[in-house]
Amino acid sequence: MEKGCKNKIISAIITFTMFISFLSTTGVDLAYANDEPDVILYIHGEKSNGGPIFHSKGDMAGNELWAPGVTKSGVLRLYNNYSQRIKVNNLSLRMTLEKLRDGEYVSVTDRQLYELFAKNMKLTIKKGRTLIFTNTIYNKSFLEMLYQKDHEQYKGYDLPIFDRFNIDKGDYIDLEYTVYMDENAGNELQGLKATVDFMINAHENPIYKKTETKDSDDHWAHDCIETLIQKGIIKGYPDGTIRPENYITRAEAAVLIGRALGLEEKDSTFTGYFDSIPNWARGYIISTTQEDIFTGYPGKLFKADNHITREEMMAILMRGFNKTSEGELKLEFDDKDDIGTWALEYIKAGVKNEIIEGYPDGTIKPNNEVTRAEAFTMICKLLGYHEKHIN
Repeated sequence: MEKGCKNKIISAIITFTMFISFLSTTGVDLAYANDEPDVILYIHGEKSNGGPIFHSKGDMAGNELWAPGVTKSGVLRLYNNYSQRIKVNNLSLRMTLEKLRDGEYVSVTDRQLYELFAKNMKLTIKKGRTLIFTNTIYNKSFLEMLYQKDHEQYKGYDLPIFDRFNIDKGDYIDLEYTVYMDENAGNELQGLKATVDFMINAHENPIYKKTETKDSDDHWAHDCIETLIQKGIIKGYPDGTIRPENYITRAEAAVLIGRALGLEEKDSTFTGYFDSIPNWARGYIISTTQEDIFTGYPGKLFKADNHITREEMMAILMRGFNKTSEGELKLEFDDKDDIGTWALEYIKAGVKNEIIEGYPDGTIKPNNEVTRAEAFTMICKLLGYHEKHIN
């Protein structure tokens, strides 16, 4: 089983400051105007510089007085000018508190007061596009979203699998936020000043290092393996190995193809199959099935641990990447009659697009099982990361 997916994306940060005063008790509802977001966050930069760089324009909440019952709303637009797709799987708030004493603000170290304030500040976040919001991805207090580096409790909020989202290169996503101070907040919060950073993927390491694997440095597919590791498409096993000569299972192939296509891991009570599905591959098995990449076996069986044959691999890859043979193509392989009728067009498409090759003896061996290295190389070719590898 491969390690779980973790994209190496540095946190995006928007900072706002809140002054708490009970002198102002009139509810306030601030929303976006002129069909424009209140805050625009640009994500750009290159891996060689340690990860994406973030800058913003606009003000998320302003430096205004807050009081029980006050509500403020607005829109944060995340633009991805980074060189690749970004997957957002964690939302966080980093918060510092200060208390007004003798005319000056001093840091608050009282954890009970810190958490009391966080509990009384409610936050709702909805995801959408072009200022149309259809999906609530967060509806809790500040407390559940708090983040402090290496803190046992404050780790931010990990989005459920079905709420995680991608922002494609050159694209954007809108987040509508509503901040509300509980109307029952007590006098102990009087005179507080809160500085709050809103972050995405705060817990992830932005530094990109060459991946060290125990068993692929001298392998014929090394360049392809290294590239796909850096792209977050393959993760390896917990013991640090890639095992390129192992035969790839259907579950592993679903995860590999799902990541290569940038699909989101889906969550559903029923996977679409009656047999056992491993938890680590469940999200991608559901998403690749919903995209008609995997179709399963008769009786609604997936057979997650089965190895994949060459003709089966061509079928799922050609469906997933929407490749065809584009016209007549006569296969010249000596064992072409061994190709299943159902797989013939997929094999032709694979040959036409130079994703699969024959063997030196003139055969295609459609029923041979595919190694992990062979699968990685096919994905590498389809994504255009390398010149084709020669078996």
